[in-house]
Amino acid sequence: MEFEVLYEDDRCAVVLHDDWAVPGHAMIVWKAHVENVSDLSMKDAAHLSQMHHRAEKALLAATGAGRAILLKLGIAVSHLHMHIYPVSASMDRAGVMAVINAKTQVPRDESLVLELRRALTGVKVTGSQGGQGFGA
Repeated sequence: MEFEVLYEDDRCAVVLHDDWAVPGHAMIVWKAHVENVSDLSMKDAAHLSQMHHRAEKALLAATGAGRAILLKLGIAVSHLHMHIYPVSASMDRAGVMAVINAKTQVPRDESLVLELRRALTGVKVTGSQGGQGFGA
């Protein structure tokens, strides 16, 4: 599975999930193979937390969503990654579960992709850049 890399450093990456369950459905993927946050050193866990904060803030601002649903399962892919779903603050449990279960889908929005990349990198970018096959 290919994911669009919005931002990456030497330890982790923020990628857009290709299901587009909601605008901006993204994942934070740890590059070294571990399964759980508790497998990380405190320094690496802090880095992951900072990356999550940065990504969630950018996703909420770019999508106008009022809430972010964070999900870490590791069922389909046993590699540390966390999904971030920007959703309406008024979305009920049934709506959230439909999003998580990929029962919803929105059209891909290239302007949103560019806005997210710009927000995360601080660099003006144009066009689409593909990514590596990170975990699902």
